[in-house]
Amino acid sequence: MLGCARCPALVKSRSRVVPGDGEVPADVAFVGLAPGRFGGDRTRIPFSGDRSGDLLRRMIQRTNLRRVFITNVVRCNPRDARGRNRDPDAREIANCRSHLQAELALAQPRLVVALGRIAWRELAGRAAPFSPVDALPLRSGNRWLFPMYHPAYVIRGSYTERHYARDFRRLAKLLRTAIAIDRDLCARNARLQWM
Repeated sequence: MLGCARCPALVKSRSRVVPGDGEVPADVAFVGLAPGRFGGDRTRIPFSGDRSGDLLRRMIQRTNLRRVFITNVVRCNPRDARGRNRDPDAREIANCRSHLQAELALAQPRLVVALGRIAWRELAGRAAPFSPVDALPLRSGNRWLFPMYHPAYVIRGSYTERHYARDFRRLAKLLRTAIAIDRDLCARNARLQWM
């Protein structure tokens, strides 16, 4: 992953490749869009060193989430002609898909949180509506998917921090429920094996 050169435009604009970071195995994984030019592109750690990262990590700490893994849909900072952050295009997302899948397979999170519409579509499919307000989790294989707004959306004032904190409390409750369900299933399977 660190030597990836699949996207020539990103190779030219990035400072570095930014792999996921956090606890493995994880209870929850946050998947953003791409490293920011003032954040992960400088620090090599997703959601660190910029306002979006500060907000995300503050919310994680405030809700006492443990065993957290943080990554992005793409590993390099996409920039426009003026050097500003831009959304990755479909080809760049496709080129990075195997990296995201490998990281999630390694982290084995019970719950994957898609931060923003593009991350949600990558994880849940284009047909799944992105509606973080009063969102319901979606089961996908052996994990749950949950949509949330990207922290940058909150920083821009499009969604209040108070509502974002409420969403994180709902997320923490959902994670506790998912852990309890997984424990119950493991206990049932263990009992069946002894029969």
